Amino acid sequence: MVSEKRPRSVSRRSYLTVAGVTGIGGLAGCLGGNGDDTSDGDGDTGNGDGDTGGGDGGDEFEEFDPANFEETLPQLGGTLVDHDFHLASADELEAMEPRDEPRYGEPVPEPPEDESELIDPDTLVFTVAPTDDPAAYEDTYEPMIENLEAETGRDVDYFTVDSYAAQVEAMRAERLHIGRFATGNTPFAVNLADSVPFAIPLDDGLFGNRIWVVTRADNDEINELGDLAGHEIPHTSEGSNSGHQAPSALFQEHGVTPGEDYEITFSGDHEVSILGVGNEDYEAAPVASTVFERLVRRDDIDPDEYKIVHSSQIFPLGAFAYRYNLVPEVREGIVAAVTEYDYSDTTVKEDLGYDEFVEIDYPTHWDIVLTIHEDLGMGYVEDEL
Repeated sequence: MVSEKRPRSVSRRSYLTVAGVTGIGGLAGCLGGNGDDTSDGDGDTGNGDGDTGGGDGGDEFEEFDPANFEETLPQLGGTLVDHDFHLASADELEAMEPRDEPRYGEPVPEPPEDESELIDPDTLVFTVAPTDDPAAYEDTYEPMIENLEAETGRDVDYFTVDSYAAQVEAMRAERLHIGRFATGNTPFAVNLADSVPFAIPLDDGLFGNRIWVVTRADNDEINELGDLAGHEIPHTSEGSNSGHQAPSALFQEHGVTPGEDYEITFSGDHEVSILGVGNEDYEAAPVASTVFERLVRRDDIDPDEYKIVHSSQIFPLGAFAYRYNLVPEVREGIVAAVTEYDYSDTTVKEDLGYDEFVEIDYPTHWDIVLTIHEDLGMGYVEDEL
């Protein structure tokens, strides 16, 4: 499957920069001030094949209203997937005011003025945020790798990492030149590794990721966030935005303090948490909505065996970034390879649901994440990755 290059005129940088990220304003408001996954979340709309059976929630659930979701949860997982509620519409990209500087941490680094500090590798190294099987994405991203080679004139090697910290360290040490970082890990890449985030994925005009708290549909004891109290609840990993950082900060707005009201354990991965809930290893778990939908799309879970008892507003998905001191023609080629191609007929769409990648403005679009990090007092040091 071959990706086709888009006309340069379709670049949506100005649209995103002016309009901002949808839904973030609402969440920023509840924070007093801005999600996967990448590894915090990869997924697509999930509304094309199969019948999830979610409907409007069946006799035991009221009709789901996406515009008033907090009042119409819990719902069966199939209902939310049917409504594409794991993502948000690009039509809503109007909530945030542009920011000149990030509210927390360092700004995106500028290219060095001294040309002797620029690097021009013969081979560019590329990777994506670690998942349960990071090597599997080498084939998925092959169309993009081919475009990177064509646009930069350099060979591109795919590099597998097994942790968020390893990915950041590789870019800091100039062993990694292009990476897709998880949502919560992107600020670490900026502050510790001189990374320049430049694009996020869209899926048929939809974007983002939510935190869903999932439990089994037949679990009568857990029907709202407060019901997690007294249980042992898995978060994914300390470096995950939707799997740990955001729940740690945002659940307190709803009267639940993770680590105090419930005991935190770590599963290591969103899929492990979701499958563990289904297998009754865990009572409930906060997970990335896009990962839940991905498991549905792969027929790994029946969404109507799960119910969603809480959902956040929308977060941006993990950003593509390059190292700031690459020579200009390589930086420009990287941006073109990611943002100027149609990936709808490639494995990128087939496996992940992404058909295009649009340029972003880090201070504006990562504001919700930076607000969470500020609330948590994160210092952007290796020990907090």
